[in-house]
Amino acid sequence: MVKSQTKNNSAILLCGHGSRSNTYYKNLIKIKKIIEQKLCLKVFSCFLEINKPSLEDCLSKNLDKYNKIFIFPFLIFEGKHFKEDVIRILKKYDNDFQNIVFIDKISLLDEILPITLNILEKKVKKGKNTVLVTSSSYSKDSSVLLNLKKYTEALTKKLTISNSFFHYVGQEKEVIKKLKLIENDKLSILLHPIFLFEGFLYTKNTKCFYESFSSKVFATSSLTNENQILQIIIEKLVNRIATTN
Repeated sequence: MVKSQTKNNSAILLCGHGSRSNTYYKNLIKIKKIIEQKLCLKVFSCFLEINKPSLEDCLSKNLDKYNKIFIFPFLIFEGKHFKEDVIRILKKYDNDFQNIVFIDKISLLDEILPITLNILEKKVKKGKNTVLVTSSSYSKDSSVLLNLKKYTEALTKKLTISNSFFHYVGQEKEVIKKLKLIENDKLSILLHPIFLFEGFLYTKNTKCFYESFSSKVFATSSLTNENQILQIIIEKLVNRIATTN
């Protein structure tokens, strides 16, 4: 068990996007309990939309109770929720800046990609026409699509395959139409929905491709179902807490 080097009067706040899926909520609570056991600190969860409590409500309720609150965003891309919602709310607590410690989110290219590569390269078979398909939730922020493109291209190159597509959930028909044009007995689809939890969008996305291509599809699990990803998150928390006075 890892012991924190900060005062006992500290807490961790896990901030997720939110989802209508019960599976999403159950997965977050499961991870919350694991982190509590590993770090011996009180852990709270909050959400940016749909579920409760909100980030703002959680801070208002607990800020006076703890000397330090460490906030970890369960987000992958720096989209609207990250740039506007999280940052906007934290700015309201400028006077309590020393009490709030923001921990960097997990990195898509530096931390997630190497683990995903290790999983997917085992599924690339000789003689198969392997196609990588990545997906994420929709964002109005153009940087999200750009980062999804960079990630997909980097992963495609490292897998040494020639075909790949990236899309937002809701655009499955467009990708399926393109895949149908190259479909043959050797087609092998590596579907990689980039979600931390198996929420509504993850389920919707994988269902579309399974229904269209059945056994030709291999889909990666949600990221927090991978032990290596979970370990990286725990290490980020431990390292940041240990270096905070």
